[in-house]
Amino acid sequence: MESSYIKLNNTINTRSLSSLVNKNGQHIKKNYLIRSDALNHIDQEDVKQLKEIYHIKRIIDFRCDNEIISEPDLMISTIEYIHCPVLPNERVGITRKGKDEDSFKEFVKVLHENGIQKSIDFMSKIYEEFLTPFATEGYKRFLHILLEDVQGATLWHCSAGKDRAGFATILILYCLDFDMDVIFKDYMDTNIYYQKKIANLTSLYGEKYKEILETLFGVQENYFQILFSKIKEQFGSMDNYLENNLSITSLEKEKLRQIYLGD
Repeated sequence: MESSYIKLNNTINTRSLSSLVNKNGQHIKKNYLIRSDALNHIDQEDVKQLKEIYHIKRIIDFRCDNEIISEPDLMISTIEYIHCPVLPNERVGITRKGKDEDSFKEFVKVLHENGIQKSIDFMSKIYEEFLTPFATEGYKRFLHILLEDVQGATLWHCSAGKDRAGFATILILYCLDFDMDVIFKDYMDTNIYYQKKIANLTSLYGEKYKEILETLFGVQENYFQILFSKIKEQFGSMDNYLENNLSITSLEKEKLRQIYLGD
């Protein structure tokens, strides 16, 4: 059981969560919740799919101001666009470096010279920052936006659709009463969809850079574990974190389930 891949011409990691089944055997309503990487390169065929097949009502963009200025989403008529940053301008995902091919290649070389552990440590630190006050406000806003029923699909994304958007997905699936194994598998499935990109770049740059590229474009179990260990350490439990920091009580969880679970 995994999320359903949505094949667009110009995204890599766009997926509907409707195929997932929660602890009570319930599905998310068809295509109501969709996670993705950035939409700044989508074409008119992609737009047609998002509007006419998936009936997207709103798009939530977790990227920071500088990312959006540099690579803005294509604005789509009839779809509400919501900017909801979860990291400040000075602290964005390392896949952002991929904008310029030459500078990205040099970036990969430097990471390789510094050793794989440096890249893992960098990413681990970003995951810890998802629990800072700045990020907390962003994720709180995300969940409260979802409490507004628009009778249709919501898509959220960051740059690669794996870290910032990944944690957002973890939060909403937890609220919708999904088993942790299902949540973890959906998180790790990003590695499936980035295999081709990693293989192409490895072929271009050299086999010795493969491990670094996997760190940049993939996810790891230890990142997932970092989130939950830090949540337990700082807040006692995920439920405490949701209630006391994101203002999502049992009543809000039930409302989310009423909106998003069903046929």
